[in-house]
Amino acid sequence: MIVYEREDDFVMTKQHDHALLSGEIAADWDSKWFLAPSERKSVEYGIKQHDRGWIGLDDIPFWNDKHHAPYSFMDFPLLPKLTFYKKGIDEVQEEDVYAALLCSMHYISFFNGVKNKHAIEFVKEEKKRQSWIKSNLQINSLKEDFLTFHFQLLQFCDDLSLYICFQEPGVGKKDELTWYKDGFPQSFFFLKNNERIKATWLNESKIRLDPFPLQQEITVSVPLRVVPKEKIKEMGIAAAFSQTPIQTRTVLLSASEQ
Repeated sequence: MIVYEREDDFVMTKQHDHALLSGEIAADWDSKWFLAPSERKSVEYGIKQHDRGWIGLDDIPFWNDKHHAPYSFMDFPLLPKLTFYKKGIDEVQEEDVYAALLCSMHYISFFNGVKNKHAIEFVKEEKKRQSWIKSNLQINSLKEDFLTFHFQLLQFCDDLSLYICFQEPGVGKKDELTWYKDGFPQSFFFLKNNERIKATWLNESKIRLDPFPLQQEITVSVPLRVVPKEKIKEMGIAAAFSQTPIQTRTVLLSASEQ
């Protein structure tokens, strides 16, 4: 669950809905900046489905007693989270092996330098999966370059979707998520001099991307719930979440300040 807190409520977005939004962005990526277009269907599928392991976990949100807030993807207990990460990658692999490779790479990137024994075992098993897939798909050094780009694209679309879901629409640059104030971290081949793609909220329904990497300006949407704290206090997080109506956050991704 993607969760951020406001004075009287929590804004909550299911991880899979966020991933579907990532897929919308990927589908509009400019074709002139897409390496190995023969893999595009697999790449888009992997991006769209990269968080499918969260589907079951997000059906009923869990309450974090320590922080007096719903658990989010950031603080959800590690061991069950790892179990569902694997489940999601397995399900993607049943449909598309290359997409599963991208998802596996994405998830183990979370654990660089982590010393938890469960995380270490997860990374070990996923590296075995990756080696098996690369061997079966005969991924050579040139295809590794393409794979690196596809992995970067997954992470960019994931980051831009988080930028939309994980903060208030229209937030000023000084108050936005610190992760992205200086631009997204991906270093794409078409960017020069360590340039980064930067996002800026122009108003509550428009984000400017500079430089603009998409085929055209697009309008994207994501469902979410704004769950009142008073309702959580009255009936608990599960009932409060299920009884809160779904809203839609709609944003135009634009190349222009106008």
